[in-house]
Amino acid sequence: MSAVRRDPTPTSGARLCNLCQCRLSRYNKEEVCSGCSRDKQPTARSIPMDIWQLPDVRQALINREFGRMCQLIRQHGRVRQDDIAALTDLSQPFLSMLESGARKLTNIDKIIQLLDGLQAPPELTGPMLRPSMHHPPAGSAPTALSRC
Repeated sequence: MSAVRRDPTPTSGARLCNLCQCRLSRYNKEEVCSGCSRDKQPTARSIPMDIWQLPDVRQALINREFGRMCQLIRQHGRVRQDDIAALTDLSQPFLSMLESGARKLTNIDKIIQLLDGLQAPPELTGPMLRPSMHHPPAGSAPTALSRC
């Protein structure tokens, strides 16, 4: 019995990615494959501030459900986990586990890192979660707030 060899060249009706020349799925209506379209998209470097006005995002933050909050921000802001990872300096695998519920965010330093990176408004987070806003840099002149 002989082995059947398949011709590696695409059939006559197959469409190819304009960039990498791989065969496109019949369900792909674009001219590039999903891998190339992902590479072409610029990464988001900020979260739209109107995200924080959405009731479900605010409620997740109030309840300290940081995984759910990240999911909602990604859905409403059309950003990827990689984008949030770049903004917050938290790893993408950690964010994935956080969103799935496999990990909880309990370390105050990591919470501050997440909220600062996502530019959460201080009026929503409160002064306890944003201490950098109330402490002047070392060597600066004291202000009325720092003397309290």
